[in-house]
Amino acid sequence: MLERVSEPLKKGDLLTVVHYLIGQLPHSQVPILAKRHKIDDKKNPHSPHELLAKRVSTYDEAALCRILLEISLLDSAYQRPATSDDALVTTARRYRVDIEKLGDKVVAEFAEKRGKQSKSKAPAKKSAVA
Repeated sequence: MLERVSEPLKKGDLLTVVHYLIGQLPHSQVPILAKRHKIDDKKNPHSPHELLAKRVSTYDEAALCRILLEISLLDSAYQRPATSDDALVTTARRYRVDIEKLGDKVVAEFAEKRGKQSKSKAPAKKSAVA
């Protein structure tokens, strides 16, 4: 059978690999991946693994290739510190992504969100009318 596999992989082959990898993901990584793909498992009685597998079944070849790479980089993105030989850093370089610039942008976005949250939580002050 393996001798008949063509390259590049077709959608059915990519789905086989993605479904396998989703089934092998640690339970701690499934919610991360589900959130990134906008899957809300709180409203559904099915497991996050099942919901994710169902969602990826609708993806085209390009999206399946992206999720394969995404699954491969989950550990690097969420658990390990970024070093020069890190898979995420290496992949970013291959795609010519400026990780320092992107990191600064993410820090600024989080600071802006925190600022908005702290303003909305602060009690509204009553103005004195003279």
